[in-house]
Amino acid sequence: MMLDASKIYTHEFKAGIKPDPIFTVSEWADKYRILPKSSAEPGHWRNSRTPYLKEVMNCLSPSSPVRQVKVMKGTQLGFTEVGNNWIG
Repeated sequence: MMLDASKIYTHEFKAGIKPDPIFTVSEWADKYRILPKSSAEPGHWRNSRTPYLKEVMNCLSPSSPVRQVKVMKGTQLGFTEVGNNWIG
């Protein structure tokens, strides 16, 4: 049985306006982020690999009451990836 165009359109329109689920930045990264093959550890992002980044990412989440995040850190600790996850 084929659906007519109006039913398909209505179904897809309703799916499109449904709000995105609310995730913290770290939850989003764990679920959706994939590191490229050129990465030191390609494949799915794992917060367990860099647990010190999780709190910073959660403070950047829209649901967080934190309004300003400042970090004192060394070089090459993954904070560029925090930014990438935040944008994601």
